[in-house]
This record gives sequence, structure tokens and C-alpha cells, in this order.
Amino acid sequence: MSVEITGGGAIAVDPDEMRAVADRMAATAARLSAAADDLRRAHHTLSSTWSAGGRVDAGGLWATAQHTAEDADELAGDARGTAIMADAFELADLRSEQQLLAVERPVEAGLLQGRIDELVDSYPELDAMATQLTAGWERSSVEGLMDAPVDRAMGFLLDTSLGVPMWLLAPLLQRITARAGTLLNGTRLSGTAPPVAVRPVSTTAVDRVATTLSQLIQRVPGGAAQVAVEKRTHADGTSSFVAYIDGTRTVTSGGEEPWDAGSNWDLYIDREQSAAYAATMESLRQAGAEPGSRVDLVGYSQGGAIAAAVATSGVYATSRVMTVGSPTVPVLSADQTLIRVVHPDDPVGAGLTSGAPAASIGSPDSMTISRDDASSGEVSTFGAHFRDAYDETLALADESGDVRVERMRETLRSEADDIVSVERTEFQATRP
Repeated sequence: MSVEITGGGAIAVDPDEMRAVADRMAATAARLSAAADDLRRAHHTLSSTWSAGGRVDAGGLWATAQHTAEDADELAGDARGTAIMADAFELADLRSEQQLLAVERPVEAGLLQGRIDELVDSYPELDAMATQLTAGWERSSVEGLMDAPVDRAMGFLLDTSLGVPMWLLAPLLQRITARAGTLLNGTRLSGTAPPVAVRPVSTTAVDRVATTLSQLIQRVPGGAAQVAVEKRTHADGTSSFVAYIDGTRTVTSGGEEPWDAGSNWDLYIDREQSAAYAATMESLRQAGAEPGSRVDLVGYSQGGAIAAAVATSGVYATSRVMTVGSPTVPVLSADQTLIRVVHPDDPVGAGLTSGAPAASIGSPDSMTISRDDASSGEVSTFGAHFRDAYDETLALADESGDVRVERMRETLRSEADDIVSVERTEFQATRP
């Protein structure tokens, strides 16, 4: 099983960068064409000069001119094709962004229509190309979901009990999960924070900050604590924070444990402040984070959904979010980096997000890390959601040599050089 690392969304490349490549290809093709013309002129001159006929292979010169002209034509065609493909990528991305905004921000969605129309009118086949790109990504983003024996049996039972085949229900479920599983930038959860008691259970000095992706997820707490906050003091005396948030602790609801099914429902379905979300915000407050402080976030499962909600709320200055197997995906701004780790066969990370938005999300350094068939050998695809499966994926990503991962690791190392001390506090939350 190999790990795949992309820029996130259906379009893994920047259309403007593709256009720049197309321009360079076209310029090179023009130079080759000019060289072919020069060779033809040279052939004509030599052919008309009797004294040169015995010293120069005029036939070879003509053949070289012809080959050069053919190469120029082929490269010019490739340049045109690359430019058209860049337009297709942009069109697919714009349509995905428009669909993302349509329900909650229709005015912003409407502003994209002019450029969409311009692209569609520019080339007859562009519309179909963009649709094919998005459709292919949508299939691959949930590949293997519900393929295990237990999952197929559950699907059969659901078909039988509802009297409606899953192939009819699937499109409706996809629309529901696509909307519920996406948090637009600027989204604030509604409602009043539920009562929750938060207390620190340990405070320790940390010798080293995390400098790899594996180290980031390994700092998510276990045991009694559900949240850990690292307060980092920088060389100039300023402070920043990283919150590490764990996933669901119990599938029941309404008990002492805030990280339960009820908190999942509040955040995912109702978009309300959950007890677990409130506990995370209180943990950050007790750790010293004030509104506007830099707070980066790492979360697994429900913790990823909480991290997404904190990041999109705008309460803190969040520059980096890492979600692992999260049921929601935050749509971040261009100066915020999203590291999304998801298995296409994970019913939580892929299923509850409908594979995630096809539009580009976050800064150019954002990435999506995935691994096909992470539940291989399991009776249910839910095995793809387990922490050990994601730990393996992140270890493979760290070893991959991928340029995005290496750039992120270099960023983490650079930040570590500026940090003089780290205080880590683990917090336990309970419902009163």
C-alpha cells in the first residue's frame, strides 16, 4: 500500500503554473521553427553554390530542417494542449468553489459565473473535460468505502428495512454529507457553550517541538486528558500555541464524557457549540491563549472536527491545521495551511465529508495525504479510521520524500529554531 500526497481537491496543480509552462513550451517551439527556417535558407544557399556542393551534405541539412520543423509543430501542439488543460483545471476548480458557496454564500458564488462563462466559451470541449476531471476525483476520493463484508451486509439490511435501494439513497446522502462535512471560512458555531468542567492534569516542559508529521499526531493526548496545549515562547519573547485534540471517547451520549456521540451530533449536524468544542476553547483559555493569539491545531477524528471549527471561527490567528480522519473539512483562506490526512475507505474521514470539497483549500503549501485500502484484511472498512492505520500512513508520508512534505518539515524545523521553551499542559474535561 502506497501513500498519495496531493495539493488537495480535484485539481492538484496550479492552472497559472501550467499556463506558464505552456508559454515556455510555445516560446521554445517558436525558436525551433525559426531554426528550421534558418536551416532551409542555409540549404537553399548551399544548393545554389556549386563550390559548396562537395563539402556539405545538403541532403542531411534539409532533413535536419524538416525534423526541426516537425519538432516545433509537435511542441507547439503540446503547448496549446497544456494551455487548454490549465483552463479545464481552472473551470473545474471554479465550479467546485461555486457549488461550495452556493447554499450559504450565494452572492459570492454568483461572482464566479463571469469567469466560468468566459472559460466555457473559449473552447468547445472544455466543459466536458472539467466535468470528467471532477467526476474522476470524486470516485477516487471514496474508493473502497463500504466494500468490506460487514459494510455490505449493513447496506443490504438498510435496503431491506427501508424498502429503498441504496443506489437511490446514495445521491441524497452524498449531498447531505458534502454540506455537513464542510466548514466555510468565517463559520462560527451557534448556540451557547454547554456547561463543562476543565482541569489541567499535567504540566511539563517539552525539550523538542514536533518537526515531522508523525510527531504532530503523536502529541495528541490519550488517557484521561482529551486536549493538550503547548505554549511556545519564541526568541523575541512572544508566545504561540498548538492545541492537540483527541477523538470520540464513547459512542453513548449525555454522560460525564464530553467527547461522545452527542458532541459529534451537535457539531456535525446542528453546527452548534458542543461540550467537547467548549472544553477545547476553555483549555486554550487556561493555557494563556487570548483572542487573536496564534493557535495552530492538530486533531484526530472528532478532534479534527473541533480543530476545523476553531480554525474557521476566526477567534485565533491560525496558520496551520492538521486533521486526521476528520468528519469535517475546513475551507481555509490563502494564508492558512491545511494538512488533511484521510483514507478513501474511512467511513468517517471520507464518508462523512463525501470525499471533501473538490475545490482548492488553503495556502499553496496545503496537502492531502491518503492511502488506498487502509482497511485491507478487516471485516469492516471502519478499520481504516483507527489511529494505528493513520499512524502508518503518516510514517509513510514522512519517508516519501514528497516535495510538499519536505517543505512542511523544513517549516517545522525553522519554527523550532526560533522557540526557546515549550510548556505542555494536558486537560481533562467532564460534564458537571
